[in-house]
Amino acid sequence: MLSSACELIAKTDLDSTNNIINITGTVKTENDIPVSNAEILIKNSNFDLSVYSNNKGEFEFQSPPGFYSVTIKYSGFDLYEIPEYEVANENSQQLFIILTRRDFTTEEIKVEANVRQSQDDLRTSLFNINPSGVKILPGAIEDVLRSLRSLPGVTAPNDFTSQLIIRGSGPDQNLIIMDDVEIFNPYRLYGLVSMFNPETLSDISLITGGFPSKYGDRLSAVLDVTNREGITGKNFKGLTNINIANANLIFEGQNPFNIPGSWIVSTRRTYYDLIIGPFARKAGLITEDSSFPNFEDLQFKWAFGPFAKHKFFVNGIFSKDAVDIVPGKDRNTPDSVQVNDVTKNDVVSFSWQFLPSNSFASKTTLSWYRNTGDNEFEGDILDPLIDKQNLSPGQRDSLKQIGALLGLSFDSKYFFRKYSISNKSEYLDNNNRKFEFGAGFDIIRTDLEYKLDLDEQFKAIIRTFPNAQALLENFNLTGNDNYRANLYAQTRFDINKRFFYQPSFRMDYYSLLNKFYFSPRINFGYIIDPLTTIRSSTGIYYQSPGYEKLVDGQTFFDITPEIGKTLNAERSIHFVLGLERWINNEWLAKFESYFKRFDDLIVQKRVPSEKYEFNLADPTITDPSYISNPENWVRSQNKVPYDSLTPIPLNIGSGNSYGFEISLEKKYLSPKTKFYGWINYSLSYADRKSYDVIQPFRFDQRHVFNIVLNYRVNSWFEIGARWQYATNFPFTFPVGITPRIVNDSLVINPISRSVIFDLDFGGEANKYTDKKPDYHRLDVRFTAYTRFWETDWSFYIDVINAYNRTNILGYDFYLDNNYEVKYNTVGMIPILPTIGVSARF
Repeated sequence: MLSSACELIAKTDLDSTNNIINITGTVKTENDIPVSNAEILIKNSNFDLSVYSNNKGEFEFQSPPGFYSVTIKYSGFDLYEIPEYEVANENSQQLFIILTRRDFTTEEIKVEANVRQSQDDLRTSLFNINPSGVKILPGAIEDVLRSLRSLPGVTAPNDFTSQLIIRGSGPDQNLIIMDDVEIFNPYRLYGLVSMFNPETLSDISLITGGFPSKYGDRLSAVLDVTNREGITGKNFKGLTNINIANANLIFEGQNPFNIPGSWIVSTRRTYYDLIIGPFARKAGLITEDSSFPNFEDLQFKWAFGPFAKHKFFVNGIFSKDAVDIVPGKDRNTPDSVQVNDVTKNDVVSFSWQFLPSNSFASKTTLSWYRNTGDNEFEGDILDPLIDKQNLSPGQRDSLKQIGALLGLSFDSKYFFRKYSISNKSEYLDNNNRKFEFGAGFDIIRTDLEYKLDLDEQFKAIIRTFPNAQALLENFNLTGNDNYRANLYAQTRFDINKRFFYQPSFRMDYYSLLNKFYFSPRINFGYIIDPLTTIRSSTGIYYQSPGYEKLVDGQTFFDITPEIGKTLNAERSIHFVLGLERWINNEWLAKFESYFKRFDDLIVQKRVPSEKYEFNLADPTITDPSYISNPENWVRSQNKVPYDSLTPIPLNIGSGNSYGFEISLEKKYLSPKTKFYGWINYSLSYADRKSYDVIQPFRFDQRHVFNIVLNYRVNSWFEIGARWQYATNFPFTFPVGITPRIVNDSLVINPISRSVIFDLDFGGEANKYTDKKPDYHRLDVRFTAYTRFWETDWSFYIDVINAYNRTNILGYDFYLDNNYEVKYNTVGMIPILPTIGVSARF
């Protein structure tokens, strides 16, 4: 979604002599570029006036006090109307208005401009985030995806990933688009941060449910971001920024040789690896040729035009994540892992914007996308049930002898490539009714290979985790070109001046499935009064299976062409109902409820198998010496049946997600705004059903509460705070231990001649029956602004988890001397003070 905005700032002064108000103002783009020839119309029953902005974007006119309709017109932009604007007997008044380009409407709220979502905009669950707000949000490390977690209905699996959990759905069910190009794997540093650079973005829109028909192939939500154009008033402008995640350089300017348009180029790179690496090598923790996880990327956008009725854009992103770790001889841990990984994520697109008239607009985009990875992982892993924290040096040396170091080797390569062409068009008829329509076509190919070599004991441990059983097989796929095609259309109808409805449809074809899918959707809106709006939506959504979605899904499926023809697309049905109320020009209250029904969800196929069971001869005896003696374990006479998971996909899953969200927000109006922020609460339920068993969804999270507050102390100092409280996700605790079995026999310690055990997680009946402790965290940020050396500077201190709460990531289970299951908690990010600096020159 590409939007370009114009800001109208009008100041009203009272001429006390004749009671006439002198109104002056300016019209500018969001890049602070004046807009000339914008038409401003002011009228009521006794007054009718039209003026135009000059070459500096300035305008002026006079009118008596009263109520007026104000209309702003500018070619290529949506008509914007204020039905009842009051010119009052006050010394000054201000208007903040955003106009969006007609060809790619967003009609969203720009936080800094206090623009309301138009009451006849029927989109539900819409959030529009100002990129500058991303940079100052405490604890978000200036990352787009992390900043979204403060919105109602949005959370994350843990502190170490930028994946999004939205309204009880998984990360793989979210559609992510940048400059009209669908993005897979939008992460850097292996998920820690996202690919989006807030310094180069103009628009961030998140729709958490009931999204329009121009979006498809996902079940839950849409994140649509747009890179901004470079400045056109200067030949060159620069910015540098350093934060905890990376160092960032941005350069931009107008096109050379008097070519209309602009350019912007940015590059980012991690720097902590350059600092920590030499110390780790000197200490002998890693070898000289090792490197810590790092990433680097290059992004650019060139805009050419406008040329009469045409404008062109070229966008590109080239990125690489890498890690190469070879443990050194002086490490203190008994296990040893060698990691080598290189992941690349590249996008190039070309867009043509065509505006033949004020009633028709079109945008066509050609794109190429490639995501590749080469991963090697090998080493010896300490048996997870050994208490590694209390080992003596002598015990560490004997671990290999007793089989407590488990060998593994993993080698994978993947190649994903997508060619796409899409068109989005709009037509405005004589009745001012807008018709939106478009189509797209993708060619997708995936090559995937992995080899997994585990010793038999390691395989036995993995078999105790049902969801991991399917990983025990090697896999090799040389992909074919698969095709996706879609078309959509929608328009809005006005029953009267208060009631609107918008029917729409989408048609998709997936060659992997060899099936067509029809998705009808409809939105309703009712205007109670100028400050209160009711919106609702319902519709059908489909998602095709594909290897490109496995990164977020974290479950492996064998989706070969032969198997694909046996599958259906996953389906969801959304029902959304919301109420929005502007309390005044600063305060906005919202309530929204939702229900999502999921069908034909893909799950791993279970196949019946058999194995021997071992049981204690006398289970009433709990003496450790008795339990560890192999002679006291009796094998069943016959093999007993059990279900084994495979990577074969089946459409037998279903589920529900439902809840409500309530929020109150104080808007940022202008630099004079002292206090702004928001508070929200979400209540949600999410479950999944497969093989006739209903369980909580792994991302079921009952309560989430967010508070974000910012206070501008003075013109150069600002304080911000964010606090989040949430109940945690479901978790499966072990119910006991079970002897390790390899080749139908007990595994015995060769030195002590005792039985080696694994955890017993109790099967499906015990799955997700517990929850980790509640999560809560306070982040604070202090920002100072100044100017010297003809450069605008900002310096900040950001403290993540200010009161050092130990939020639980997981548990490290082990067995004590009495063979009782114990655990150490594994925490998320502790208190972490960071500093950063930004310079604009």
